Amino acid sequence: MKKIFSLLLTLTMVLSLAACGGNSSTPSTPGEDGTQSDAANSDTIKIGYVSDLTGATALWGTAGQYGAELAIKQVNENGGVLDGKMLELVPMDGKGEPADSVSAFKNLVEVHNIVAEIGTNFSSCNIPMASVADEVKVPIIGTAASNELVTVDENGKLHPYSFRMCFIDSYLGTVIGNYAYDTLGSRNAALFTVAGNTNSESVGQFLRDAFTAKGGTIVADEQCQDGDVDFRAQLANIGAKNPDIVFVIMNDYAKNATFAKQAREMGIDCMLMGHDGWDSAQLAGEAEGALENCLYVSRIGFSTPEAKAFGEEVAKAYNTTMEGECLFGHDGVMWLVDAINRAGSADPEAIRDALEQTDVFEGLIGTLVMDPATHNPSMACAVYECHGDSFEFKEIIEAQ
Repeated sequence: MKKIFSLLLTLTMVLSLAACGGNSSTPSTPGEDGTQSDAANSDTIKIGYVSDLTGATALWGTAGQYGAELAIKQVNENGGVLDGKMLELVPMDGKGEPADSVSAFKNLVEVHNIVAEIGTNFSSCNIPMASVADEVKVPIIGTAASNELVTVDENGKLHPYSFRMCFIDSYLGTVIGNYAYDTLGSRNAALFTVAGNTNSESVGQFLRDAFTAKGGTIVADEQCQDGDVDFRAQLANIGAKNPDIVFVIMNDYAKNATFAKQAREMGIDCMLMGHDGWDSAQLAGEAEGALENCLYVSRIGFSTPEAKAFGEEVAKAYNTTMEGECLFGHDGVMWLVDAINRAGSADPEAIRDALEQTDVFEGLIGTLVMDPATHNPSMACAVYECHGDSFEFKEIIEAQ
């Protein structure tokens, strides 16, 4: 692959010299050498997709890929975009890891000439991808990447080519903290997060702030390491404080199920409550009853007839379970289609401008209202409650 890329790079430089009659020591960016322009003018418009297609959370990544593929199939069957141009999805495995996701995105730009990219579903991956997107001038749309730094840098400066389709950590954490205090009547809570995990620690902090601002107390604040599967030591400390609720902010449905079973084995029988890291059709079954009547807060998901119908279509087409990430894949494609049609072009910079100028986009995950100053959408979220081997939609809530 490195040899092939070197040959392509050499050929590009030779053609550039021939066209300009001179040379330059400054490498060209997409658009300057015609690469992205050629991609935009091709009869086939390529959209990249980066996610965790292998590994412990591949169920989410592949669900997003399936949703995007099916959406593209439907768009192409209806005539494509821009008077008949067809779309093509180019998926690449980022393994849920920052370095792998950045490499995958660069490959999609340099080798496959994509005009835009969808994914990932992890903030830790999209944060470093954002700077690369700015450099190559190709827009990326994070799916469930909710950390503030996905679209702005540490100084609050906007990443012009980075967008997202989900609510941000501050919003989600505040919603959970307020709901636990106001609606559930919780007053003494335990908080469990993953050390060093961008999303877990961020949501946990905003949740803590919201809950304590209301008058609640965090009686136990425990963490695990990313690779841990035995949580009994932390659970012993939590149990000793006798909380009326435990906030479990982990992004791995299998580990959430393990945590719940170990908690019940140790006599902790209070409410367990999570965030969108619980959002999997596998969680309730794997918990084997340990999460009965417990709650999590996430996107609206399959609560509408349209979203449910699409989820069922994906499940049937790919012989898999209904996973909410397929809705992000669908909406990512349809938002790009909307942007391309409004721009009248598949040029990456034109797509970027159209994404930023989005007023309201109606998707399967809900109504997205884009803030051009932050590239963050405003949208409602939902509460889900466990009954038997599944979580069922309970109600829609918003932060006050």
